[in-house]
Amino acid sequence: MGLSLKIDKGQNGTAAGPSAPAALPDQGPRRYRARINRAPVLDPVRVQELAGEVHSQSRLLEFLNLFLVLLPSRVSNVVSALEARDVPAAGAAAQSLASSAAMAGANRLELVALLIDFELRAGRMDRARETGRRLGRDAGELAAALSRLLTGC
Repeated sequence: MGLSLKIDKGQNGTAAGPSAPAALPDQGPRRYRARINRAPVLDPVRVQELAGEVHSQSRLLEFLNLFLVLLPSRVSNVVSALEARDVPAAGAAAQSLASSAAMAGANRLELVALLIDFELRAGRMDRARETGRRLGRDAGELAAALSRLLTGC
């Protein structure tokens, strides 16, 4: 089945290192934010792994397209809950976004969502809201990368 990825490595980088959850408690916010900025928008290794897991290029494309369609509402759920200062809703929305992003290989968005959840759990709503401000930009970059991927297959 060979999925051919057309990802501009100049914009999207390469696969990141170990998963974020284990790294969060051990790193300060500045170090973790720097890690986010270095993370690829779309992890080609994860997308290739996903291709192997679904055993069908058409199912992979269907999944990635659905992720792309649902992305604006997932981001909006996090942002709206943060604006309302609704910690439980923001945490649930951030966790949902992080897990769906992880499945799709959306590395940077996953890390941002995990940081939001971490800040909320630590009682730092202002930091969570500050981090949440970058969701729109990061989601836009991801949407562009996914669109290129989906049209290049």
